[in-house]
Amino acid sequence: MATITYTVTVATGTNWFSAGSNKYYINGEVSPILYLQEGNTYIFDQSDSSNGTGGGHPLRLSSTKDGTHATPAGVAYTTGVTTTGTPGSAGAKTTINVAPVRTVGAPVLFYYCTNHAGMGNTAQTISPTSETTEFNPQIDDIIEEAFERTGARGARTGYQLRSARRSLNILFQEWENRGVHLWKVKLAKVPLVLGQAEYNYASDPVNFPNDLSQVLEAYYRNNSTTTTPQDVALTSRSRSQYNAVPNKLVQGTPSQFYTERKINPSIFLYATPSSSVSSTTTPSSFQFCFYYMARIQDVGSYNFTSDVVNRFYPCMMSGLAYYLSQKYSPELSGELERRYESEMLRALDADNQGTSVFISPQTFYGDGVG
Repeated sequence: MATITYTVTVATGTNWFSAGSNKYYINGEVSPILYLQEGNTYIFDQSDSSNGTGGGHPLRLSSTKDGTHATPAGVAYTTGVTTTGTPGSAGAKTTINVAPVRTVGAPVLFYYCTNHAGMGNTAQTISPTSETTEFNPQIDDIIEEAFERTGARGARTGYQLRSARRSLNILFQEWENRGVHLWKVKLAKVPLVLGQAEYNYASDPVNFPNDLSQVLEAYYRNNSTTTTPQDVALTSRSRSQYNAVPNKLVQGTPSQFYTERKINPSIFLYATPSSSVSSTTTPSSFQFCFYYMARIQDVGSYNFTSDVVNRFYPCMMSGLAYYLSQKYSPELSGELERRYESEMLRALDADNQGTSVFISPQTFYGDGVG
């Protein structure tokens, strides 16, 4: 928790009590409302000489407005409060460590002068935030949330838990069919091999990914001649286009690739690497690099978390609830599907990359032809 210091001075002014010659100024502002967060420490520095005028102005705290000057009179609040020195002299201060809400909690407080009425204002105590952003529900919490949305209450049977975990895995497979999820985009760098057209996990388990779902874009990288890599984009080809190539083993610098999306995907390069763009002694000199969408990891044990980024949590909960409703609450399926699709649209929108838009004017001449 934090320590905050307020500089206290005394001067003429108008506050919520009245206009007068003795008013507390906190950091230059006349008697403001203060907000003291529970768990923090606050120091009211009264070393300024104005705090020692007119018989002195010791600042104290009370749960009663204007403290001991109220009718009936209040008392000083002393929990976590210490006072040091004489107001107006060096080192004079009142310190309060505001009681955290997890213990006794602090009441609404007021700061006041023990010698003069009407000098202060409210010192509202507020509960702290968690100061964490680590919410990541476990699989059993995800399943329980989804079941509750279907209207199911009570303990889950072993079969229901297994069924829900299976449905969650199917949901993740469905997401892969919907398009790119930016949190699952990765970069792979595979060394080029002389004369080799096909690249997959079996041929290079060290560098080729085993979670490949879809290749998004690819390029050939030359690291051999300069300190700055030279990248050349490769063109993606369909199966029919690749099949139309008469000599698929011709050697040269790769310029095209075809992805065979099997259970264990392969990527085919054309042309196959020649000796000038491959090296057995320094494999990293020439690389086939590609960005790809990785598969979402399978659902693990119930006390594990999911392989899902936080912006997709609402969508995941809604999607699983919809899937479970088809088994256990079919009368709710329509409504839960609509909620799921709505959450999916919001998640996909949040998952987009924000890019700059450039508008170029077009000039038209005479007959309207640009």
